[in-house]
Amino acid sequence: MNNLILHHYDLSPYAQKIRAILAYKGISWGSCETSIVPPRPALALLAGGHRRIPVLQIGSDVFCDSNLMVPVLERLYPDLPISSGEDVLAVPASQWLEPRMFTLFSALKFLDPADFMANFQSIEALQFFAQDRARFMAPMVDTSKNADSVLACVQNVGVYARWIEARLQRAPFLQGDTPAHADFSAWHPFNWIKDQAAHRRWFGDFSRLWDWVERIASFKGGERSTVTAEAALAVARATEPAFDWNNDPQAGDPDAGTTVAVSPLDYGIVPVRGSLSSIGPDHVAIERHTPETGALILHFPRWGYKVEPA
Repeated sequence: MNNLILHHYDLSPYAQKIRAILAYKGISWGSCETSIVPPRPALALLAGGHRRIPVLQIGSDVFCDSNLMVPVLERLYPDLPISSGEDVLAVPASQWLEPRMFTLFSALKFLDPADFMANFQSIEALQFFAQDRARFMAPMVDTSKNADSVLACVQNVGVYARWIEARLQRAPFLQGDTPAHADFSAWHPFNWIKDQAAHRRWFGDFSRLWDWVERIASFKGGERSTVTAEAALAVARATEPAFDWNNDPQAGDPDAGTTVAVSPLDYGIVPVRGSLSSIGPDHVAIERHTPETGALILHFPRWGYKVEPA
């Protein structure tokens, strides 16, 4: 496996998570920056219309969803592991807390006019972003309602912040002296708002938490190189899918070779269709072909996704 390319944009909190993991593990990677809103022509070819960012491409294997990328990176780059049998927080942090916190932090990220303009070049760019996301992420994308929901968001994020602050009394990371998957999942929403008014106004007193945020943000390992969209497509054409899973269908799962649609359950619900390559308790992989890419295998987690015959 080679040609590791991350399709991302800077503002994406989930892309921040994967970039931090790459930095911690010292993995060199190609950076293919994509637009914050579609159209994303090259990525549409590679990921079959999947909207979520980031997307990790390794040759002609395409991994969708940051929580699937973690075990993939752990398997391919075992040095400085962030997963172990003792990581009791990984599942609750990444599968339950992380998506819920994302909705709460969105209101805090885009609260004041200064916060908007720190992330968008113009009001028109912000409006274009909101219009694009409205079909997929309502109601949290409706920034006009943020002031109405901010108190409830602050109260709920405050519960989360106090839990993290208490965990960090014992060690520099949530479960000890080195970071685990749970750290990166819990970290990126706070890193997302660290320069915003919400940080200063409501959460500035959590000193251990913000020290931990900066500790993770300071990881600098691995070399980042720029990859164009055209080069990413060329990499896919020049390689064959090489990442194997244990095919372990569960009760009710489709048979290999069935044409299926895979889509998220919560937001960004755009089905991706392909021929089922393998399926198990933790993954689903589908095969797709395009003239521009050749044969691709797209990989998704089972948690948070729906698989059904297409």
